[in-house]
Parts: sequence; C-alpha cells; structure tokens
Amino acid sequence: MRRIILIFCALCACVSMYAVTQQGNVRTIARKGKAGAPVEGTVVRVKGSHNAVMSRENGDFTIPLANLQNGEPYAISSIIKAGYEPAEQELIGRRLPCSEQVPLVVLLVKSSELQAEKETIAAKARENVEIYYEQRLALLDAELAAKRLTEAEYTRRLDELEGQYERFEPLLQAMSDKLARTDYTRMDSLTALIQNAIENGDPEEAERLVREKGNLDAREAAIREREAQIERAQLTLDEAQAKLNEERARTAQDKKELAEDYFRMYSAFLSRFQNDSAAFYIRKRAELDTTNVDYQLQAGQFVKEMMADNVQARMYFERAYRITQTLYGEQSALMATTCHELGILCKNERRLDEALEWDLRALSIREKLEGKNSKAVAESYNALGELYRAKGDLKQSMTYHQRALKIREKVCGEQRYPVAESKNNIAGLYAQQKQLEKAMALYNEVGAIYETGIVIPPRRIADNHTNLAVVCYGLGRYAEALEYFNQALTLYTKILGPSHPQTRNSEQGIRAVKMKIEPQK
Repeated sequence: MRRIILIFCALCACVSMYAVTQQGNVRTIARKGKAGAPVEGTVVRVKGSHNAVMSRENGDFTIPLANLQNGEPYAISSIIKAGYEPAEQELIGRRLPCSEQVPLVVLLVKSSELQAEKETIAAKARENVEIYYEQRLALLDAELAAKRLTEAEYTRRLDELEGQYERFEPLLQAMSDKLARTDYTRMDSLTALIQNAIENGDPEEAERLVREKGNLDAREAAIREREAQIERAQLTLDEAQAKLNEERARTAQDKKELAEDYFRMYSAFLSRFQNDSAAFYIRKRAELDTTNVDYQLQAGQFVKEMMADNVQARMYFERAYRITQTLYGEQSALMATTCHELGILCKNERRLDEALEWDLRALSIREKLEGKNSKAVAESYNALGELYRAKGDLKQSMTYHQRALKIREKVCGEQRYPVAESKNNIAGLYAQQKQLEKAMALYNEVGAIYETGIVIPPRRIADNHTNLAVVCYGLGRYAEALEYFNQALTLYTKILGPSHPQTRNSEQGIRAVKMKIEPQK
C-alpha cells in the first residue's frame, strides 16, 4: 500500500510540473512564387525557463510548460537559428495563451534573403518617389514661371519638398522591412495581389485593388457597428455566448485585415511621395487598434520624420511604451525598439540627458536578448554615436560609431549599406576634427561600397561626391574638388532639377573652387 501511495504522489508531482505540453512548428515564410519550408535545429526558449527545445527535421517542436493550464499565458524569450531571424519580431516576449490543441507557428526568414528582398522592394519604391519628386519640382517651376508663386514662396515650398525627400529614406526602410517579412500563405488571393503590387513598385494598382474590397470608411463603419453589437451582446452573454465568440473572432480578423489595408494604402501614397494621404492612413491604422505596439511605433516614426510633429510622435511612442509594459514586459524586443525611438525623439528635441537614458536602456535590453554583436546592438551604438555628436563629445561619439561599424562589418558584410552609413558617420567626425586625410579615405570607401551594385538612392551618391569635394577643397586639392563638385552637380540636376538649393550649392562650390584655381594659372 505504501508503494502505491508513493507512485501516486510521484505521478501527481509530474502532472503538476508539466500541466500543458505546447506543440509548435518552425518554417520559413512563403514569398511570391516560393513556398515556405520547415526549419530544423531552431532553438526555442520559454521566458522564465532554463530549458530550451530544438525543432526537428519537419520543423516540429514540443515545449513542456510547468504549472500552467490551457489558456494561461506564457512567453517566448528567444528564437535562435544561425543565418535566420524571426519574421514576426513581436513574437519575442509577447504573452501567448498555451494550448494543447493549437500549435505555435514560428516563422523565420533567411537574413541574406531578407536583406536582398528589402533592397529590391526599396529600389522599386524609390523609382516611384523619384518620378513624383520630379513632377512636384516641375509643377513648382511652372507655377513660378507663370508668376503664381513669389520667389520667397517658391523657395519655401522647395525647401519643404527637399525636407520631405530627406526624411523619406528611414520610413522607406521600415516599410520595406515589414513587406519583406510578410508570409504569403496567410493571405487570400486578392490580398496577395495587393501585396505583390506594392512590392513591385506599383502603388496605383495596389490602391485600386484595396478599393475593390469596398469603401474603406464603410468597412470601418461596419466593424464599429459589429463592435457595438458585441458590447450589447455581452448583456445577454448566457443566451448569446456562441454567437458572441464567433463575432469576436470575425471582428478581430476584419480589423486586422482593415489595418493591413490601411498600411497598404499608406505604402501606396508614401511611394508616390503624397505624404498627407500617407499620414491619414497610418494614423487611421494606429487609432483603429490602440493596443498594437507596431501600429503606434510606425505612426510615430512617420509623423516624426515626415511631418516634423514631435508632439504627436511622442503621443504615439508613449502609448507604445505603455502597451509594451503591459503586454510584453520590460525586457522585450519591442521595449528596446520603443526606448530607441524615444531616445531619437528626445535628441531631436535637444533633451540630451533624457535621450541618453533611453538609448542606454535600449542597448541594455538588446544586449541581453540578442548578444553584444547583433544588428540591433549596432543600431543602438549608432544612435549613441549621433547623440554624443549632438552633445559635442566627439571622442565618445567616435567610440560608439566605431563599435557599430565593427559589428556591421561582421554581421551585414563589408559591402552593405549599414556599413557605408557607419563609415560616413566616422568620416564626418574626422572632418569635424580637421583630420581631412582620414575623412577622405573613409568617404572613398563609402563611394566604393556604393559602386558594388547594392541599391543606393542616387541622392546618397551625390551627397558622397559633395563630401569628397568639400574635403578635397579643405586639403587644397582643388582640381579633385572641382571634379567631385561637377559629378555632384550632374546628379543633383538630374534628380532634383536645376533650381533646387542643393544644385545651386554645387554650382557655388564650383565657383569657389575655380576662384582658387584661376589665380594659380
């Protein structure tokens, strides 16, 4: 009898230790014309547990969840597979309901393929931007010629247009990253067509297809009405529980689909450089679901970069911060991203000490989650480098930019855009310290990366020619400075038009160099 009791107690202890077994599967995302595939050897770790599980050949894995019952929350602390990264960054740290019936699907994307996909999508979007940019310039020139604008008004609107162009790139990168991580198997045929149109740089077709689904305002009104119906149904929950659950699921799916279509409309207008319309849709998405951190972060990034509205950007970022604390916790990837964005915002507002607190907090989280040699950590080092430059501490700025460069060369490869960005920042620091030979060498390295065939906005190439020209001028190498200014002028004239301030600056640079050269003859 004693032996039976001991066996029974041991069985009870086992049941208590592993109350739920969560099944899961790891696969790559499906892209246009390419199916997803299971990924073997992916290490999945649950937050608060010292045990990690590894996916099998078919991608399946099993996680024993201690002391949990079906429906209770758990969280994934890390997903690691060499050469891959999670397609859904928000999965890390998010509270998930455990279930013995519903498997957890983990989507991965090859890091090399993700970068190539992002560059392809960005390149096609930039082609549209250049077209619409030139059209806007031509319209301004026509209005000036017809005397519908004064010179002062023309200059002001030209400066506004140039400012919008400058702020476009980081938003384009964020848009391209999200599109490149999208899994096509989770879309119906029409949604896949919309996604494909945006990725292929055809925003007009994407807009047309979204509108084929119906009037967006009407769709939102229908969703709002169903939400109201749901609230009324809760009053008679006992009689209508089954219908209520069905309506909740359908509404959540419809809301998610509408949010995606708002983002697609935003992407379509952003690609055409129509920022007011893009702002309308990215804000609509953020307000449609105020519990979604990504929606708040992306809306905040847009209004900060393109609308220069720091007040509204702070509202979105602080909302994201509150949601992240509640849903994901202090040590999540989304918390790191939110702190990073708040740091940039504070730097822009010249609240430099507060910015430093946010940047260091983001760095600490990223180092714990991803290790000290990840792309995210390099991004934090880059932010700290720019912050210390703003503080006037060029030595500390150089330290962080060099750390960022070292990681980016290792993780991204020496011929990638992030490496060029870090080298450009370091070259600028050298130039500020009058170390012109060192600045010259690095600007040449940046130009060499641009010539390797990676997708680079022509404006960045022109800017690099300008940097080289300025450094050559400072070194007294006037013939080379003249050549670089002429190359920059050719590109600026083609990209921005002959009346653009940057084009005129190149012309002024040429005149300044010629004044140095001619007395020597």
